[in-house]
Amino acid sequence: MNLTLLDRAQLEAMVLEPSIVETEPLRCSESLATDILPPAADGRSVRLRHVLAAAHELLVRVASQAIQGRCLLGSPNLVKDFLKVHFAGAERETFVVLFLDAHLRVIAVEEMFTGTLTQTSVYPREVLKRALAHNAAHVICAHSHPSGDAQPSRADEHLTQSLKSALACIDVRLMDHLVVAGSACVSFAETGLL
Repeated sequence: MNLTLLDRAQLEAMVLEPSIVETEPLRCSESLATDILPPAADGRSVRLRHVLAAAHELLVRVASQAIQGRCLLGSPNLVKDFLKVHFAGAERETFVVLFLDAHLRVIAVEEMFTGTLTQTSVYPREVLKRALAHNAAHVICAHSHPSGDAQPSRADEHLTQSLKSALACIDVRLMDHLVVAGSACVSFAETGLL
């Protein structure tokens, strides 16, 4: 079952009425429940995995809706809190981009790249294409560090500079790049790396 394809009502039904959850295995889900729970041994375990996965998917969707249209000027903690929810339980590095308008309001949030435990390939060209598609004036990039260490690597610093340069060519400003590891979050802008 691919939870990302379910609508909100279907996800809510899975959480609120767990007795009706099918025992079909979860597929194509990067949720916390599928990554940390042991393999399902019985019907109850399968239902529990489905309920937790559906709850996480709902939480991410609600957080995404709450941040859309919000002005981020003077609200760095809002972005950090959103990203902590978004990346909760991530077992693989995932790269997310927040697209902002000229008034620093969130236009869209997109998970653009997913990699392995220790790395993900990010293609600046694809970020530029999406920035143009959204008519964004600014972007904030973020990625998870499943290792638990939120300190940016040299590769993270190099990627940030590459993205900043590429985006500048199309008059889009990279506002920040954040690295999230559990409850820790490091901002390139706040640490002087951007």
